[in-house]
Amino acid sequence: MANSTYTGSGKTVVVIDSGWSPTWGAASSVVYQHDYADNDGDARNPNADTHGALVTSHILSQAPDVGIIALKVMPDGSTTASGSAIEQALQWVVANASDYNVVGVNLSLAGGSATSEMTTILSDELASLAAKRVLVSAAAGNNGQNGTADDVSYFAADHNTLCVTASTGDGALPGWAQRNPGITDLCADGTDIRLTDLAGRTVTVNGSSFAAPTVTAAVALAQQEALALRGSALTQDEFLSLAKQTGTPIGATGYTDLNTQALLAKIGETYGAPETPDTGRSAPATADATILVNAKGTAAGGIDAHFTLLVDGQAVGDATVGSAAETYAFTTAVPADSAHKVQIRYDNDGFAGGQDRNLFVDSVSVNGHTYAATDDAVTYDKGALDGHDVIKGQSGMWWNGTLVVAADKSLFGAQTPSQAQIADLQAGDLLGHAVTANAASHGTVEVTTPWMPETASGFEDAAHGLYAWYDAHDLAHGMTA
Repeated sequence: MANSTYTGSGKTVVVIDSGWSPTWGAASSVVYQHDYADNDGDARNPNADTHGALVTSHILSQAPDVGIIALKVMPDGSTTASGSAIEQALQWVVANASDYNVVGVNLSLAGGSATSEMTTILSDELASLAAKRVLVSAAAGNNGQNGTADDVSYFAADHNTLCVTASTGDGALPGWAQRNPGITDLCADGTDIRLTDLAGRTVTVNGSSFAAPTVTAAVALAQQEALALRGSALTQDEFLSLAKQTGTPIGATGYTDLNTQALLAKIGETYGAPETPDTGRSAPATADATILVNAKGTAAGGIDAHFTLLVDGQAVGDATVGSAAETYAFTTAVPADSAHKVQIRYDNDGFAGGQDRNLFVDSVSVNGHTYAATDDAVTYDKGALDGHDVIKGQSGMWWNGTLVVAADKSLFGAQTPSQAQIADLQAGDLLGHAVTANAASHGTVEVTTPWMPETASGFEDAAHGLYAWYDAHDLAHGMTA
């Protein structure tokens, strides 16, 4: 997201829908795909503007560096998915979430009318995902009755989903938006969303199908930040509590519009470094710290190893590591004349397709002093960064954990390396690779399809096989060159 340190890098979300299309710029982001309607490995849809492609594009417009897993559950040319196909897709996510570092699932499919929480054939899978802290955003539906609606889609009514109702984005709820005060968790803008494809065409879309991706993107950013700051993902309850605290009330309705930037700021405030009280004394002296991490990795399932660089527990930056050794450079300011801990947190260990994902750290240089991964000053904290399961430092990080360098205070005096010295260090230590978090420029994405009332006559109950439709209320319109 623009102006945010967090862009979804190293995290993955799953889109269960009608497939994807390269027209909407997802090709470089799709890390895995499968078609559960046709039972093959190609989840692309020949319709360039298919619902799933627009949903995916909307997510990437707000979390530009997140990986996408596209699970197609609708045959080409169809707007209907069977419950069994959706269940198979969710079962795959449960089995593979850890391998692909999945933090969220987008379910912009709707059907049925629920006025209280309920269970379906998907409930077991949804409960398993919630336990893994994989948050599922489900569209509430668009079959509202001019402001008197008190129901939501069956999927959105499950206790283990985030029920997302569409708002107008400016403090109101459209009449067609399904909602229920006891079930709706969050609202997000679902009206007149403008999306731009790679050819420069603009499409305006409406529906809770496009409110849900806003929440999915926020989940990716929030989980990236939470993992960087506290070492663990947010639970569904934690995410909702923070989102509601920072959201914008919609009048006196009791509903809350998501405010992603405020949510990220709150996570930083809650789990970041505490503020130093104003004692009237001058601020302590600081020193610049230039940290060079020489690393390489092995990929699994097409996903490279990823690490976050922290100093004294505070995230400085992150990097995705390829198979060739490179030097990744980070800079930050730290209190002067004090020892500091430089921490390389490996956070996406996994095994997929017979491949084992690992991170290998050869050395860490701090202001010109190089520590080998096996030096006495280096330890390996396996699992959470909590001081438990600590072993001697080693180059091969075979499981999630943090390599901790106890950097001596002599490295952080007033005389830190000059820029010329830093350049020499990078040039002499393989290839200098500056790591920055850049929010790529993407167009906002949203989808609408022909009005499709989600009525009981077209939506069978769990006993007879669940079916769902695109959650949309108005055909995508306003295409321009």
